[in-house]
Amino acid sequence: MNHSEKIITMSRRVVIAVALSLGLATTPSFAAGDPGKIGVVDYGKIFNQLPDTKQAQALLQTTTEPIQKELARLNGEYQKAIAAFNQLPASASKAVKEQKSKEVQLKGQALQKYQQEQSVAIQKKEQELDGQIKEKITKAVESIAQKEGFTLVLEKNATYYSTPEHDLTYKVIDQLNINK
Repeated sequence: MNHSEKIITMSRRVVIAVALSLGLATTPSFAAGDPGKIGVVDYGKIFNQLPDTKQAQALLQTTTEPIQKELARLNGEYQKAIAAFNQLPASASKAVKEQKSKEVQLKGQALQKYQQEQSVAIQKKEQELDGQIKEKITKAVESIAQKEGFTLVLEKNATYYSTPEHDLTYKVIDQLNINK
């Protein structure tokens, strides 16, 4: 599962949970048995077509390239240290063996630390970029739902059936000026 699919799946769950809890708890028409006007939106389709998504992916790619190069360099140093340790003659002194062992350990720790730090930094950047995109889509959905009197909007892929007139996907795409 790639990054976009993970985000879409997570976003669907959040949108559904929030929409259901807010919609059911705050709308008096639900209590009276009238569900109001319910719409659906294909969040994944909008997310994938939005130019901001492609720009975010390109930015992440340019961000990760130097990190990957540095990881490769650190890994190379680590592998060289392992090779140097393994090539020690059996007659090498205990002090030399301990020194080479310590070098291997330090290089391995440096590699692991850098990898963990950069992984956190990249994840934070992804969340920041994706959050901005999600907010943009959510505002467009809210705007259309309010204009057209929808009391609840659900993720299209989480519904069993909906009529085409309740699908707001293309209206959101139009509002966001996404070229199809």
